[in-house]
Amino acid sequence: MLTLPSFRVSRFTDTWYSGELSEENALYGGIERSMKDVGFDLGHMRFHVKVPDHADILRMGKVLPLANPEQEIRNALESPISSPSLKSIVMEKLTANPKAKAMIVISDNTRPVPYSGKEGILLPIVEAMEKAGLPTSQIYIIVATGTHRSMTEQELHDLLDRRVFEKGIRTIQHDCRNTKELMHIGRTEIGGEIYINQMYMEGDIRILTGLVESHFMVGASGGRKSICPGLLAEDSTHILHSGPILASPNARDLVLDGNPVHEEILAVAQMAGGDMIVNVTLDANYRSTGVFAGDLEEAHRKAVEKLRSYAAIPAKRTYDLVITHVGYVEMNHYQAAKGALVCMP
Repeated sequence: MLTLPSFRVSRFTDTWYSGELSEENALYGGIERSMKDVGFDLGHMRFHVKVPDHADILRMGKVLPLANPEQEIRNALESPISSPSLKSIVMEKLTANPKAKAMIVISDNTRPVPYSGKEGILLPIVEAMEKAGLPTSQIYIIVATGTHRSMTEQELHDLLDRRVFEKGIRTIQHDCRNTKELMHIGRTEIGGEIYINQMYMEGDIRILTGLVESHFMVGASGGRKSICPGLLAEDSTHILHSGPILASPNARDLVLDGNPVHEEILAVAQMAGGDMIVNVTLDANYRSTGVFAGDLEEAHRKAVEKLRSYAAIPAKRTYDLVITHVGYVEMNHYQAAKGALVCMP
């Protein structure tokens, strides 16, 4: 259990400050006041914090997980949003080029995307491609690491469905610093010269997968982020994370319209192109609440609408002290900063 400093309330103000306190009770104006226990679920562990019984506890809304995620994934691939089915896309590409190569872009392990098990989205994509006539020897998986380090072999096996490896599908990890593996595709007003993973650009069939969750800069993850910054060069990524573009009040959680970061990365992703996205939304227990396949922009917006319906937490006031946790993103210090940033407003 993680023990945090206790607090005492001044009898003259409602300001909390560090002080000596029994674990069970706090002094409030000379009267003992009971404390309540709040548990934080980090996925791999829980820790508890005692807070005054008048403290507000803010939580994301309730949402039902998918009753049959396997069927929902198949349905999404067969009837995507504003897009032909995955089978139709593959068959059309094979008709034009029997040696067509498919690039399936996946997130690294800093995102809890369900890539294995009953809720796994990767194997159904591969199987749909096979049924459309595409040999597995022509399918590649690209890990969109962005500027993150490469994953180890063990991490890859922990992340992906073992049946994907049994099919002999090759996995490539993006390297944002290897200029030999990057391809110039143009420039944007904010990002300057844009360099993207060359293997992705040379693919005939390009599928983007990922998770749509609240994001402190681009509004929500998923969709266009698989390409930018997932497959982007390091220099271009630094510009997109720079002060001038992040200064906008719209560069924040669950905001797409008028968000300059979202608009810039969407422009880069559209410049690079892709045939279909396959994104999911999750609940607080990492269970799938929706599968959204289809057009890069339209399917992503549908996912964000779903996410906003339960992930947005209405706050009627501001607070002097906020205690929160960073859940899955405690993977590293950079990711963990998101926990503080989302509380600042």
